[in-house]
Amino acid sequence: MQEFIFENNKLNGNVKSQHKISKKLDEILEDAGFKEVNSKFAKEHYYTFIIDKKNSKGVKSYINDFTTTSLANQVFVSKTKVADQMNLFGQTVVATEIDNIDDFLKLHSNYSLVDNLPVTIATIADDKIDEWLDNTIDKNKDNLVKNSYLYNELAMVLQIWAVEHELDANKLVKKLYNALKYNMLRKQLVAEKVYNDPRSLLVDNQLMVLNDHHVYTAEPTIVNGLIDQFLPNSKFDNIMNARKNVHAQLMDSKFENEKLDDGFKSPHQSIAIEPDGTIQIASPLVGKMENYVNVDYTDVDKNSDLKSSEEYKQVIQFLTHISGGKLEQLLYMLGFIPLQNTGIMAKVRRFFILLGIPGAGKTVLASLLEKIFNNTKSNTSCILSSESNINKALTDPNLIDANDTKKGQLTLWFDDFQTDSQNNAISSKAGTAINGIISGKTMSGAAKFQQYHDVRLPSLIVIATNALPQIRQVGTADRMFVFNCNTKLYDEVDIPNDDAAAWINNPKVQKVMFSLIIKYASKLVTMSKQDLSLIFSQENSAQNSLSNINSSLLEFFEAQHITCPFDLIGMGTSNLFETYKNHTHLVAASYRTFKEQIKSLGLKFQRKHFQGNYYSNVIVSGNRALDNGKMKDMYTKYSVLPDKLFNYETTDDTYTLQHWHENFVIYREEQGKSKQTSKLFVPFNFND
Repeated sequence: MQEFIFENNKLNGNVKSQHKISKKLDEILEDAGFKEVNSKFAKEHYYTFIIDKKNSKGVKSYINDFTTTSLANQVFVSKTKVADQMNLFGQTVVATEIDNIDDFLKLHSNYSLVDNLPVTIATIADDKIDEWLDNTIDKNKDNLVKNSYLYNELAMVLQIWAVEHELDANKLVKKLYNALKYNMLRKQLVAEKVYNDPRSLLVDNQLMVLNDHHVYTAEPTIVNGLIDQFLPNSKFDNIMNARKNVHAQLMDSKFENEKLDDGFKSPHQSIAIEPDGTIQIASPLVGKMENYVNVDYTDVDKNSDLKSSEEYKQVIQFLTHISGGKLEQLLYMLGFIPLQNTGIMAKVRRFFILLGIPGAGKTVLASLLEKIFNNTKSNTSCILSSESNINKALTDPNLIDANDTKKGQLTLWFDDFQTDSQNNAISSKAGTAINGIISGKTMSGAAKFQQYHDVRLPSLIVIATNALPQIRQVGTADRMFVFNCNTKLYDEVDIPNDDAAAWINNPKVQKVMFSLIIKYASKLVTMSKQDLSLIFSQENSAQNSLSNINSSLLEFFEAQHITCPFDLIGMGTSNLFETYKNHTHLVAASYRTFKEQIKSLGLKFQRKHFQGNYYSNVIVSGNRALDNGKMKDMYTKYSVLPDKLFNYETTDDTYTLQHWHENFVIYREEQGKSKQTSKLFVPFNFND
């Protein structure tokens, strides 16, 4: 062997000399990208599981017994962290992680180590057992073939599910058997053929396929069209299952993911914005991109004919109008459209409200953007959200998947803004989703033929509405930037013949708008976080001026004889807000804006413990002696509490805000003598 390797003290062939391969293992691993010893092996987590019987009382006893037995005396190995969760039987499963597995097994000799998670802890979405079974088989296919205990456990789970849901247990178990016996090889072959096809690309474990515009898309009809080319002629049900199998198989780590280029393909161009803000124009065959635009780019500043055209003047006039005079801010907002994959919105952390009276032109703006960016061969919008109800669009897994950026979605634009609340309130769950989306976090989506998977939604969220939505989650409300338009479109904008539909179809109008979008996008990429914060500061937002005392609130105060800030001390804010809405008939009034207006009077909100009860958001001055003294008098002299200020009926009397206020005229005059609290008694000017 030595003679073969060495010849005249030299290495034969392509074998490297000994001194060149004398690096230590740690050095070789570091060169390969491993920065520390602990990263050489994937960390494993060890868990025991039990069911929380207290929170699983609604589950039948034989199911609790089965799950308890299946989890007993076993330690399960997982490559990821596992949290407490509710399984498909509705049982709360408690996970306990074991830090030192060796010590644990020494102390518990009756426990065995299992190298996969039990199927009895798995969750299920919308009771879709067929999808759940497909996903379970795909995740455990190797173990199910080798591990008869796991196979039998899954079969028992299916039988119990079938009994409880009045399904055919034999049919479910037979599906498990056939999937393992017949489908493994076929899934492997079709998935490899699809992956190796030059039209396909795997991005973030999601299959994307070139469409007629030469851009990559995850749109189901395009993707399934490619998959079907490699499937044998089969019944519809078999085709559906085969599609699912291909998507599941492509999750295997042997299939490498690729990355798309940022930019747009137009009919004659490939348009990209470099990190330094340079706009690169190339052949439409250059680059792997996922977005298409119907308009070629023209540098409007270098095209004198375009910049001096009537269309340019009309577009600028329109954008100035619809932004309520905040033209620069609106242009920068539109500049985010081409930058959805750059992470820039995480620096800004804003979502946008396009507030305007009916007829202001909010829908005209959305329609113009659709004319520019929509795929003319598709009936879907890449601008408007697939669901106008924001609470559903941001929480339903299927709707989340429909708005995936990999399917060409550029914005989450709610033109006909709706919620499932009478007061147009954005739910806390939707608010949390908004915070995550504008910070660049992925969401969990679901779709036909696919397992639950990560979805990246467009980070530009725009809500076009006639009235400010109620956002009770302060963290979300603080990230809102408002444009406010108080005049009708045709009163301020010279649209030819007052025909907005014809205007947005004008190719020159579309070219001007797209050129402005790319121009401001190129400016955005070079801006610092501080620069962006200044552009989208609260001082520039119409929300700031909307928070001042408005005429409807002053009219309400006057009608209720509330003459100065002191009169509000001791009132429960939510009760006062409901009375205000009933008085003004403003059904869509914003609770948060209402609170901001109260706060602008120098008042605060506190949780008060009074007469054995807790009251949230009680209006106070911050002067503890004054606040507590007034609340004490409210109760001892007049039996009035923060939540009993109106519509409080007894057999002999009815309290209203007016009665409550009149009882404190003398008290108010006495307290007003103090210089420290005198500002609380400055009367409102009802004549303005």
